Amino acid sequence: MLSDHERERLREVERRLLSEDPTFARSFDARARRLSPAFPDRVGFAMVLVAGLLLSALMLVIGSLVGAAAFGAGTGLVWLAWRFGGGTHHQSR
Repeated sequence: MLSDHERERLREVERRLLSEDPTFARSFDARARRLSPAFPDRVGFAMVLVAGLLLSALMLVIGSLVGAAAFGAGTGLVWLAWRFGGGTHHQSR
């Protein structure tokens, strides 16, 4: 974790870099967007959703209506968190 002084110093270096060579500084932004962890997050959520739906269907086949409803509700909550949460995305300054 950076101290307040270190963060301020880093911001100063960033400002200076942007003013002296904006193209070079923007190349880092483009690379950071490509390396963003958003894709693995989506894959992980999609895997949880598929697993939840499969378990719900399995519970229906087995004959457990309560189990199917529980897995369906859990999967729905995961989907709602994925769709409307947005807490895992990086915030811009």
